[in-house]
Amino acid sequence: MKFAIIGGNAQALLLAHLLNKQGEVQLIITNEQQAAELSANGLVCGTEQQQIAVHTDFEQVDPDAYIVITIHSEELPPILKLLKIRRPSNPLIFVQQGMLYVEKARLLANRQIAAAVLDCDAVKVSAYEIKYTKLPQLSIGLLKGETQRFDSLTAVDQITVQWSDDIETRLFEQLLRDSLINPLTALMKIKKGRLITDPNAYELFRNLYNEMYLAFPEIESLQPIERVAAYCASRPEEISSMLADRLAEDPMDVDGLMLYILQIAKLDLPLFKAFYHLLKTVEET
Repeated sequence: MKFAIIGGNAQALLLAHLLNKQGEVQLIITNEQQAAELSANGLVCGTEQQQIAVHTDFEQVDPDAYIVITIHSEELPPILKLLKIRRPSNPLIFVQQGMLYVEKARLLANRQIAAAVLDCDAVKVSAYEIKYTKLPQLSIGLLKGETQRFDSLTAVDQITVQWSDDIETRLFEQLLRDSLINPLTALMKIKKGRLITDPNAYELFRNLYNEMYLAFPEIESLQPIERVAAYCASRPEEISSMLADRLAEDPMDVDGLMLYILQIAKLDLPLFKAFYHLLKTVEET
């Protein structure tokens, strides 16, 4: 199999590291400095060092490759335009935070498009180095096209891959959970476990859940507060993807996760909106 991974964040580098053991991998990184460092040093994970083809130009993307898109939402429009012009026939897999991209993805000319949720604890140590401790899990499902076009991905050895027949429901459930965890952990720079054990952090978590419940009553069945708390308690030393981006000084994709919630909420969410603007300020500085 051939893969072209667009992005230079922790998830992109983790996927490149793992999929390179399965097939041929290209990394497409628009940040020229990071691309140069990766080319010079290789991709480092623990004691492993891999030489992976790194490009800044979409013309280098193999026409037979699965294109995996991990970039944040603000970078997405020009990337989609380039994909439409230069690689309209490649199958696409969106591995992004939130659901802001879903409708844009469906409008693409590409016939085969999937969305995926990557559950991992990858941390980007530098432009070319990552670390992780647990086996990543990937839930993937169809947005457009034919299921069998993506069947081969379920046989990837280095990642636990699960096919989802209703990926949008899976995405929404993840969105609700991440909206409770990521903004708080990123703002306070705390690990997931402390969100539950620290009284002040837990008070914010509980208040945010109550506000989300008013706008999305289904959260009580999809992501009950006890389940979210148990999830955090079960991985006390893990950091959220948004905090991982902040620590690596990468864009946190605040819009990708939070703007979609604000757009679809039928009620005003003053606390959630305050966190959104705080994080946008942090991201911009």
